[in-house]
Formats: sequence, structure tokens, C-alpha cells
Amino acid sequence: MSAYEEARKTAKLAIDDLDAKLEELGRLARSNDTSDLARLGLDIRLRSFVDRAGHLAKELDPVHWPKFVFDPGDPAVVGRFIALALVAQPKLPLAEVRRFHGSGVYALYYNGEFPPYNPIAGTETPIYIGKAEPAEETARNPLDQGERVSRRLRDHRRSIGKAETTLNPEDFDCRFLIVQTGWQGAAEDFLIELFRPIWNNETGICYGLGKHGDSPSTRSNKRSPWDTLHSGREWAWKDPDMEDARSKEKILADLRAHFDSAAISRSVEQAITSFLDELSQI
Repeated sequence: MSAYEEARKTAKLAIDDLDAKLEELGRLARSNDTSDLARLGLDIRLRSFVDRAGHLAKELDPVHWPKFVFDPGDPAVVGRFIALALVAQPKLPLAEVRRFHGSGVYALYYNGEFPPYNPIAGTETPIYIGKAEPAEETARNPLDQGERVSRRLRDHRRSIGKAETTLNPEDFDCRFLIVQTGWQGAAEDFLIELFRPIWNNETGICYGLGKHGDSPSTRSNKRSPWDTLHSGREWAWKDPDMEDARSKEKILADLRAHFDSAAISRSVEQAITSFLDELSQI
């Protein structure tokens, strides 16, 4: 049997096996013995497999598929351009942010000397990406949107200022972009996926900057990794029953592992190149 025939046979067996397992999965999903939680887990994994199968089908197609299809109506596409516009904005010292109208997206950048953050200090890789929703869902101008971005930035400045032994608001810059209502979420999603900021929940390392005080007696709450690493916010430490969601040692170990593998943008040009690469069709 030739190598070609052997490969074809192997592929057919793999597809037949996958087809049989999909039939089995269908029977399981239709069974009344399957809990709602189990169904949700199956749904999430199955959607992931569908996406992977779609990518594989494109790879097997002898005719080339473009990696990216430009669709101005796709929120993910618009998000890329909003993110690019954010990076084009000048950096401002976080400590000097004033009140201003508007909702949208923003980024925090670290310039200090806290050792665990050395890899991104002074770079164009944000430590945190955030969005601020408008005060009114139908807001059509910055006045109607409210002082949403500036309020979020000032809230973060106050939180950072309370972590006196590890952080200083003077060591942070920020960028922000006021956007038309409804587009801030797409931009935030893209920026987080691209930069993987260590303070964002989605990255899963040192999240909790935007968290507010919750009592463990009412919500079975745990101290956020951000508060574990940067003690100072009174509500996170006043209750002796509050446990750490993650140990300090685990947080520091995950930071080291993250920076060993993360692509860090050290200049505006490098950050912009990352955006443009995402738009390449070839």
C-alpha cells in the first residue's frame, strides 16, 4: 500500500470514529438523565469542536481560503479598528486624569519598579484593559453617555493609591477612546485577546482591580488576586473570614510563566503591526 493510500485509509478511519462518537453524543444529549449543567458543558465543547472542524476543512481545501474576511458589519472587525484608534491616542498620566464626558474603552500602562511587573514596565503592553458603558443605552453623544470613562479611570487611580507599599498612581499612564454607544464591548474583547493584560479577569492571573467590597458572609466571597498581591483596600482585609482566591505564591508563579510565553509590545509601532497582522488575508 502506497503512502497516499495509507494516509487516506487512516483519515477515513478517523472520520468514521468521529461520526460514531457524534452519534453517541447525540443520544446522550437527548437523554433525560443528562443534567442541565452537563448539557451546558457539552454544548460549550461541541461548539469548540465545530470551530476546529471548520478550520480543518479550510486547511484540507485545495483552494486557498483568506484568513480574514473584511465585513464592516462584523463587530469583531469594527473592534479591531476601534482598538487601533485607541493605540493611536497619546498616553496621559493616570494621576492627572480630569473629569470628561463619554463612554468607551481605555488601557492602563505600568512604568514602575514592582519586580513582578518588570517585563511590561515602560512598554506598550497594557497591564489592564477596560470599558465603560454609557449611562443610557440609547446615548448618542458624550454628554448623554455620562462621565463614564473618566469615572472608571479615577476609581482605578484610587484603588492603586491604596496599595501604598507596592503601587503608586504616579507610575501609571493611560489611554482612552470615546466611542459611539454599542461598540465599546467589541473593542475591549479584541484588545484583551491581543494583549492578554495580567490584571484582566480573562487572563486569570491577577484579576480584581475593578472589584468592590463584598462580605464573605453574604456572597461566599474570596479576596481577589489583585488584593492579595496589592494589599491596601480596607474592605478586602478587614474580615478575618475572607480567604484568598489564589495564593500569593501561585499568582507570582503564574506571572512568571505568563511573561515567559507572552508577546510583549515594546513600541507603538510594534503594537500597530500586531493589529495589522490580524487584518492580513494571506
